[in-house]
Amino acid sequence: MQERRVWALSPADNADLRYLRAAGCLVRRCESIEAIGRETLRADMQSCEAALLMADAAANCRTAHLVRDMNLPLDLVAFTGPARRGEIAALLRVGVDCVMRQGDPPTLLAGVLHALRLRRLDRAGSAPAESAHAIGPWTLEDQGWRLQHRGGASMRLTVSERAVLVCLFEAPGHVASHAMLNQALMAAWRHAYGNRPHDPKPRGIISRLRWRGLQAGMEPPIESLRSYGYVWEI
Repeated sequence: MQERRVWALSPADNADLRYLRAAGCLVRRCESIEAIGRETLRADMQSCEAALLMADAAANCRTAHLVRDMNLPLDLVAFTGPARRGEIAALLRVGVDCVMRQGDPPTLLAGVLHALRLRRLDRAGSAPAESAHAIGPWTLEDQGWRLQHRGGASMRLTVSERAVLVCLFEAPGHVASHAMLNQALMAAWRHAYGNRPHDPKPRGIISRLRWRGLQAGMEPPIESLRSYGYVWEI
């Protein structure tokens, strides 16, 4: 998030904007666009990468429409109160990329902004060259047998840990179901040990992987998706 420029339509400062500033973002806040001309708004947004729409539904929709009409390549994130299907549909129709609920944690907003940036760079064909085994500051090195963080921490992986991480790193969106992980684990064990019986469980492997990561000075961001599987958080 360091030095990323974000424009925000927000009547008042709030916890989300303070969190982004603390994370190194340069936040430009606008209380209202009512008295701002089109060209002034363009100039205000032009150096930014993302816009946060934190006003009422009408103002959010109007701003999103203007951004898309001016062809500004901004990632648009809008905030709503209690879920209203009509409001969400309207925001998506005018070009908002993601709709969040007021009260969602600031860490979720930071993750959304990061994911949208990666998507935009990928669509523009200018994403940093990364292998299938690299996600942000995390990489699998030595043919997948070592988990490495850009900050310097690293750890060697067991057969089961390697199978789980390769599956998560290669999965679209870095989301893997229990069935996908089970299949990856069984294939890895057959390759390593032939017909030796083994029935590893992803939950236990991931729990131990988290513990070993903490011992090595890192915290692998693997989150459980209830009743489905796991995701490697960006």
